[in-house]
Amino acid sequence: MVETVCAEQRLWDIRPGDPCDKIPEIEKGLGSLELTIDEAAGISRYSGTQGGEKATIEYLCDKGRLAEQKVVITLTTQDAAYRLANAQKTALSRRLGEPIHDGLTLGTWEKLLFGFTGADLDYLSLVVVWGRAEEDVMLLIRETGANVWEVSISQGSSKIEYILNS
Repeated sequence: MVETVCAEQRLWDIRPGDPCDKIPEIEKGLGSLELTIDEAAGISRYSGTQGGEKATIEYLCDKGRLAEQKVVITLTTQDAAYRLANAQKTALSRRLGEPIHDGLTLGTWEKLLFGFTGADLDYLSLVVVWGRAEEDVMLLIRETGANVWEVSISQGSSKIEYILNS
């Protein structure tokens, strides 16, 4: 069983537009366990690892092709979420290059500029987006409850969410 999946590996092996019938084999090769497959809805979920942490991996397929992939890691502290997000950002940047937006390192002037233009500053300071159309990768930190933080890495419709919030 594979203990640690590199941040970019799953995203590189399975990309939007790929046939969905190859997902189970790839996830099995990465050491993941199948949680659900709903072929009628085009949704499949797996339990695996990402960056050494337990993760849920979700796929949305449309007409047999991957439309959206999302890897979600749940942590109990903001500190742990930021550490993991920064480690994943570094690993993804090695493969994808520098992001077009890095909210984890926004400076004071950038925050003021985004705030002045009416952008959702809370969202923009928690998101990292790479701009290559064929990869369309986004990393996001969210507080989803009391002492519950999610770090998600997605590709597919990720840019739409980013554009709507900027």
